[in-house]
Amino acid sequence: MNYDPKYDDLVIKNIEEKSQSLTGKDILPCPYENRTVTPSKLIAIWFAMAIEVTIFMSAAQLYQMIPAWEVMLACLVGHLLLFIILFFTQDMGIKYGIPFAVSLRPSFGYVGAIIVPYFRALPAMFWFGFQTWVASSAMNEIIHVTFHYDNLTLWIIIVGLIQIVHTTLGIKAVTRLSQVAVPMLLLVGIYIAYIAFTDFDLSFSKIWSMSGASEPQCSFMFAALSFTGGWATMSISIMDITRDCTISKEEVSTLGKVTKKYLPSQLIGIIPAVLFYTFIGLLGVITTGYSDPAKILVALNEGRSDFALIICLLFILVATWCTNDTANLFPAAYTISNTVPKKISFAMGVVIAGLIGLAMRPWTAAESINTVMVIIGNFLAPVAGIMISDYYFLRKRKIKVEDLYNINGQYKYWKNVNPAAVISLAASIIVTWNMGDAQFFAGLFMAGILYAILMKVWIVKKYPQEEIK
Repeated sequence: MNYDPKYDDLVIKNIEEKSQSLTGKDILPCPYENRTVTPSKLIAIWFAMAIEVTIFMSAAQLYQMIPAWEVMLACLVGHLLLFIILFFTQDMGIKYGIPFAVSLRPSFGYVGAIIVPYFRALPAMFWFGFQTWVASSAMNEIIHVTFHYDNLTLWIIIVGLIQIVHTTLGIKAVTRLSQVAVPMLLLVGIYIAYIAFTDFDLSFSKIWSMSGASEPQCSFMFAALSFTGGWATMSISIMDITRDCTISKEEVSTLGKVTKKYLPSQLIGIIPAVLFYTFIGLLGVITTGYSDPAKILVALNEGRSDFALIICLLFILVATWCTNDTANLFPAAYTISNTVPKKISFAMGVVIAGLIGLAMRPWTAAESINTVMVIIGNFLAPVAGIMISDYYFLRKRKIKVEDLYNINGQYKYWKNVNPAAVISLAASIIVTWNMGDAQFFAGLFMAGILYAILMKVWIVKKYPQEEIK
């Protein structure tokens, strides 16, 4: 039967009884009555995530290649492209309450859904380590200003551990931090803009026409996709957050009702924030020449009170903390937990993901952050294409939830792997590898179309799927 998403104790008990290797308490469907993320709370979560230090660095590095006005436009276009994916991926979490790693089981099979989520988890761990380094740089500056002591390595360890411990507390703790952080992040951004305009005789008209290069060094699409790629990991795994969104059975009956309730919250939460802080990043590089947020704030506060500098540096610490919790540690932890769900809890997954992220030492790629973001986006686009094709165009938003957790369920396919998904993923990556700026979209559409064809003409005939007629 097609599962009626009514999560009660009987359904959860039935899943647990049938599933010995595919379930754990942290990856079961989240019951409607246990959810706590309202539309307004989702706005706060997205706003706090969106104000992240890579926005500063990305804007500053792009300014060395294209004019300031083009950086701003690329930011807008890149994030609107992000919402095309979010429009489709948010629904599975809201309707069925399942995390990203479990959501891949219908399209990739039980074993395939253990391997493929690492396409998303490894970049998430990379970003956790990178942003922890940026936050630690700010913390090191605070201690240097206050006590004249420098030890960046020590602060990387301490700041990383604090974030790891906080994330193990779950979505409620993350939501509380986001709600506290938003006013502070806004005020610090306004303060930076005030210094830039008053001390450096800048105006909007001057800024729009300024450029760090005499002629363009990259295409507009590369710039836009660097912003999209930075969020590609979050866009395909947004169900790790939306599975906690409050909703009723009646509201999930149609995609339109789900979209009307929650997509505006994500738009309101991210678009104004990223535009504002891309602009602040431009002000930083124009006035100081730096792309490192900590160096920008130190330079802008030169000659001013140490207290103001400390507050600004604390902003970097809070901004990275908010992003690292939800955008990086959450999805990586669910992926690791999904690998051995009976033995690895969500909290254990957070600890493992955090330690791996720090061990990666991703700060060595700080000077090439835009290229890294584009590459990540290009790898994840085919995964998104397969997910969207499977859930919307083949299954019509219908999933047998109990079979998601049953090793003998209909998503077993060939040795617990769906050949259609593997072939589509590999082929789209290989064929589109040298397509330049078109690779993201080419991979997205090619993977989705090829997957639908292979499912219809081959897989469904051999491995019947109740939802696919």
